Amino acid sequence: MNDACTEEITRRTQKQCFDHQLRMAVEPDWPQLPKELLEMISDRLTGLGDHVRFRAVCRSWASIRPPSRVPHQMPWLLHPCNQDTDRRTFVSIWENKFYRFSSREFLGKRCCGSSYGWLALLDGTPEILLFNPLTEEKILLPSLTRLPEVLEFHEKDEEYLYQDFMGEHHTVDMNIMKNFFVHRIALSGDPTLVNQNSWAALCYDLRANRLAFCKIHDKSWTVLQDQPSRYVDFLIHKEKLYAVDSTGRVIICDLGSPENLVIVQPVSVSGSRRRYLVELRGALLMVCVPMDNVVNLAEEENFYEALLDSDYSVIYDSEDGGRRPLHMEYKNRALWFHVFELDEVERRLVKVNNLGNHALFLSQNYSLSLLASEVPGCRGNCIYYLDGFTVKGGTNTKKGYELCRFNLKSGATQYIITLVLHVPDHCHPFGQDTWFIPSSVANWMPKQSSQLAAEDSITWIPNVKGNFFIKSALDINGQISFPGPLKPHEWKALMQVNLPRRLQLLLWRVACGVLPAKMVAKTRYLVPESPCPFCHQVRESLEHLLLSCQFTQAAWLNSAWPLHISALENTRLADWIRIVVNPSNVLGINGNEAKKFLAYVVMFVVHLWGLRNWLAASGEEGQPLVFARALNVNYGRFLQVWDFRQESEFRGAKWVPPPRNKVKVNFDVAICLDFAMLAMTCRDNEGRFLLAWTERLPACDLIVGEAKAAFLAVSTAIEYGFTKIIVEGNDPAVIQPLQHWKTPPSRAIANVIADIRTLLGSTVSWRVTYVSVMENLATHNLACWAAFYDRSGSIPVTSLPFCVIYADDRGCHPMSGSKQAREWSGNYRPTHPY
Repeated sequence: MNDACTEEITRRTQKQCFDHQLRMAVEPDWPQLPKELLEMISDRLTGLGDHVRFRAVCRSWASIRPPSRVPHQMPWLLHPCNQDTDRRTFVSIWENKFYRFSSREFLGKRCCGSSYGWLALLDGTPEILLFNPLTEEKILLPSLTRLPEVLEFHEKDEEYLYQDFMGEHHTVDMNIMKNFFVHRIALSGDPTLVNQNSWAALCYDLRANRLAFCKIHDKSWTVLQDQPSRYVDFLIHKEKLYAVDSTGRVIICDLGSPENLVIVQPVSVSGSRRRYLVELRGALLMVCVPMDNVVNLAEEENFYEALLDSDYSVIYDSEDGGRRPLHMEYKNRALWFHVFELDEVERRLVKVNNLGNHALFLSQNYSLSLLASEVPGCRGNCIYYLDGFTVKGGTNTKKGYELCRFNLKSGATQYIITLVLHVPDHCHPFGQDTWFIPSSVANWMPKQSSQLAAEDSITWIPNVKGNFFIKSALDINGQISFPGPLKPHEWKALMQVNLPRRLQLLLWRVACGVLPAKMVAKTRYLVPESPCPFCHQVRESLEHLLLSCQFTQAAWLNSAWPLHISALENTRLADWIRIVVNPSNVLGINGNEAKKFLAYVVMFVVHLWGLRNWLAASGEEGQPLVFARALNVNYGRFLQVWDFRQESEFRGAKWVPPPRNKVKVNFDVAICLDFAMLAMTCRDNEGRFLLAWTERLPACDLIVGEAKAAFLAVSTAIEYGFTKIIVEGNDPAVIQPLQHWKTPPSRAIANVIADIRTLLGSTVSWRVTYVSVMENLATHNLACWAAFYDRSGSIPVTSLPFCVIYADDRGCHPMSGSKQAREWSGNYRPTHPY
């Protein structure tokens, strides 16, 4: 080889090396990006789709911790499709978009279950595969041949030897087994989460009359011995398997002792029906859906001809003119929805008329519930479901389904999405319509009570009948159902301060050690390690935050009640709460001063916890002196209200009728998790109700709600022609600036107070009076009743509930044995204030 050739080869080699180095410099190794950079990117993503795409890039990106604030979103629909492709399509009903995932695991397989972001797939062989389409993780369940009815699988002949319930043997084709033998598979939770007992359940047999279950990674199935007419739905909840059959029976199996079955007899619902089981805030619901065959004729032939021609990816929104197909046949269309809650103690099903702010999503394969206020586009007290149909136009026939929303209160049905399928019948057998929550999102969502650690059973969670809105240690009668480490007399001292219930519960959580600081949360969830957001020196625990942190100790020294809290560093939280509730022995604080001290401690904990959350989210630094000054200002305002209450409160007082020719107008507000319900009543000198009005508002602060309730009361009374009025309420922050116009109101309600003053100035005579809660009990109960039943607007006097009409009779309280209380069988009971 001559020198010229050698030189040319060397030159080209050097150029190739240079080009490679240049590409490496310009094109970074994306999977190897620094973890800190990926976390910054993840935290700044705002859309759920962006989060899903981010975590689906590669395993290193998927391993990044979830962001601190992840938007909730409507679940996706798994669109039925041809099994002969490697693609599956998911419909985002909120975004009106399709998400398509390709994987060789989809090819030739049927989806027979969707739970917590995992799909259960069958290919005709005995293998049962759990597959996560986002992370491509796979888990194998025990095979079909581990079931007693499946005797053998002959791979060469592509058939099974199957034994029916009579003991007779049959040869069954593998495609029949794939499409019709396994009806559904359900999971108890995400099988990849640690510290969680994950179970799988299987409904199988050609008649769908067999149930089996196993733990994830077990080698065999455990089969239930019960053989009903046919199982139609089932789920795993709190280590129990619940199933409903076609007769309406509910079968309950404790997975720890499957030989002992509990049977709940069905409720009577006329006509053909479908049944679903769904969990909601710890309660188990059965939804019974009467069905009918319906033929729906539409107005626009040209519109649906386009669908028949083949564009299944077009979404048709009901708001777009309410368009309907030319000829649409429905099979078993839903007519109504009856919701029942399972009472395991009494072994009965109790009718539920209101879901509150929750929504149910029903399908044959997977049903779930969501809190509507946390999900954009979702509506509370509604049921989302799918109705299948057949579209006929000339010789063309297509099948599809509609996503519908049923309002449980009004009974109205709205059509949200219409989808037409382009898949032959044999390619999408029964039960493929299902909801899907991406696992990356499911892991970020708040865990249901069934997924919490055993020690969380000390909390009491209300059922869907709305007896309570938050986790509570108090039952509906205001009695302590679980005092935790404190004794009842210690809790009585706390309640005598007349603090809001949420603040009483805050101290209860502190005493029980369940306030979710990092060390508490880490025992239940996968959370990253992080130090105290105040001092950044030690791991964050409740004891450290409230007693031993340098920030807390400095704040106490500069507080309105200066304490050397460092002396309590080795004190248990329960003992600290005991000192707070009864400070006379240790701190020498007695009488009303002890109550004021208790109130200050509660305010300190509330403000400290709020600042802790802010610092953890923002990364900023806290200043103990600034914190103490702001807290002392708020405490000074509290003392003004305290003194006003002490002068105005009368124990055992009742509502007093107004003088002749005048009316008395009372107002109050019920603050719920995601909305506020205003209420007003108007009565004459004989105590007769003349007006009752309620109004629902978005969530707001208590003082804003009280001010707007006062405005509602005054404006409504004037609108109905009353010009001599007495206004009564039990919030000093609203009453004081209305009594004394020189008293400046809080900045948050200044505009509302100004409007009320203008209205009062237009009347002939008026007076504003502060009353105790007991004197305002009728209006208080009206607000609670309206919030429970979601009643807004004018309430006819003849339709007022007993808890309002008999509020001034102490016998109406549920703890009393009065005639009214005994005769009243409703499930709402008035709240007895402290």
